[in-house]
Amino acid sequence: METVVGAVCTLLGVAVGALGALAAARIQLRGAIAQADAVLAQADTTYRAALDQAYAAQRAAHEQWRREIRRDAYAAFVTALDEVRELAARPELLDAREEASGALPAASRAVTAAFAVVELEGPASLTLLARTAHQRGLTAAEHALRLAPRATAMRLLNSATGAATADTSDSGSPSALARAAHQALTQLREAVYRMERGETGRDAYDAVRQRATEAVDACGLFTPDQTRALLSDPSWEVALRMGSEHADSLAQCEAARGYFVTAARALLAPDGDNDADTGDDTDTDRREARVARPARRLIP
Repeated sequence: METVVGAVCTLLGVAVGALGALAAARIQLRGAIAQADAVLAQADTTYRAALDQAYAAQRAAHEQWRREIRRDAYAAFVTALDEVRELAARPELLDAREEASGALPAASRAVTAAFAVVELEGPASLTLLARTAHQRGLTAAEHALRLAPRATAMRLLNSATGAATADTSDSGSPSALARAAHQALTQLREAVYRMERGETGRDAYDAVRQRATEAVDACGLFTPDQTRALLSDPSWEVALRMGSEHADSLAQCEAARGYFVTAARALLAPDGDNDADTGDDTDTDRREARVARPARRLIP
């Protein structure tokens, strides 16, 4: 009997010892698993941080590249627009006979090509400003080309009458003929003014116009287009209106250029690329609004 009891106790002891060893092993296994999980979590955090950093660097590089592309497009557009403005500001130096191959038509084509690139690069708010500046530049060019024959003719006439080597003794000299043409044109403008006021009749005006035509032809300074511009509508009112329209078109072009440059500077600032995929819609909307403000000033 005692032998049986001893054997049972021995078995119980072995069982208890095995359970204790198993519990200890399970505790150790859980610790190892927890440690492994911590290592994996740390590795995942490190990987995600490195991935976010790589994405941020790639996004920053893309934004910088995009700004450089846009800066080049905007600079080319402003340069082309300035060329149009500079040429349009001096209609007396233009040759209206070169309607397709002259400097101003070539500059107008260049600014149109530069605007096409801006339109492709965007954004829409800046494209609106560029379109307005482009249209006003072309309008200024059109006014300059219309004014060119008259302005060029007057420049030639003033140069001939004011030449330092003018010969005042010979009525047939170039300077004398130029002075006669200048005087005849002044009398023609006065005749137009008097006829419009009802102070003289059509016959008197026609006689003055005939003398002006003969004087202009005799001086030999002008092309047919310039002669036509001087004689077709010689009134002071027409000359003043054309000059005023030309000056207004240049001023409007200058204003539109200023709005475009201001908006482009805001957009090209390091935080101003409103097409960058930053995920911050609030910042993007704010930048869009900042760039769009000048555009609203140009919309009637």
